[in-house]
Amino acid sequence: MISGFVRAMFCLIVLGLPWGAGALAQGRDVQVGGFVTSLSDVKPNDGSFSIGLYIWFLDPAGTFDIERDISVNARSLSLSSIYTEPAPTGGTYTYARLDAVVPQEYNYDAFPFDRQRLQLRIDASDSVNYMRFVPDADDSGIASDRLLNGWTVDGMSVEVENRTYGSNFGYWTDRDSAYDQLVVSVDVTRKRSPVLIDDFLGFTFAFIVTGLTFLLSCTDVGMRVGMTTGSLFAAVVNLHRLHDAAGFRPGFAMVDRLAFLVLGAIVGSLLITIFTHRMSKHDVQRANRIDTILGTGLLVVIGLLIVVTVGLEL
Repeated sequence: MISGFVRAMFCLIVLGLPWGAGALAQGRDVQVGGFVTSLSDVKPNDGSFSIGLYIWFLDPAGTFDIERDISVNARSLSLSSIYTEPAPTGGTYTYARLDAVVPQEYNYDAFPFDRQRLQLRIDASDSVNYMRFVPDADDSGIASDRLLNGWTVDGMSVEVENRTYGSNFGYWTDRDSAYDQLVVSVDVTRKRSPVLIDDFLGFTFAFIVTGLTFLLSCTDVGMRVGMTTGSLFAAVVNLHRLHDAAGFRPGFAMVDRLAFLVLGAIVGSLLITIFTHRMSKHDVQRANRIDTILGTGLLVVIGLLIVVTVGLEL
């Protein structure tokens, strides 16, 4: 009697193990969505932004645990109002409030006319063999009254990407296993001043003053050099102000290109002043005529390049 019971249990366990492993390996789809309610502290110079959203998970297996089964890529994180209930279609529905300060790589090429895609990334703790994220795009979104100081919110989306870490973290699984990553993206555009030159007052005045030097005679070297020196100071101050606002600069961005053009106009005007001043010792009228021609050509060329540089980023 006892031996028959033991044999029956042994067969059940042996035959049941492959079936159980196959069911586990089959995995499950967990529907996930998010609704952004707050977006603040967009800081390109700090490389971060703050986000608050409600997030939900619909798990057909009913085993999902938000504090165990996800990992949020953030500098700081708060999960609150966690709530789980049985879903009408089976399994469980889990809901929570998520607030985080998120690291962000900003694109400075068009600063201060830049557009940014702010992204919050949430990793699944189980590989795609056991748990797959399915984005709930229909119900996800962002509050219509979302106000972000200095920025315009253009839209929001939720997508799922696969990520491979190249490590099994000491567990007995394949180190090349892929994990789903939910990506919550919010597209924002920096607000522009009604006066286009607002952020470039230093560059603008430097360029104008440089142009005014050509209204003076080429013999007024002291006055022209003094005006050009003032232009140089204004351009450098404007450049440093914009660099401080943008923070780290990975490349030759629009601000740098504009500074290069304005400084080129200043240096070019100095070279023209020196050249025509030396010429004026022999023929003042001819020197002034050449000074006007060269100065006009310099200003037109630099002005057109500035318009093209700014226009490409608008």
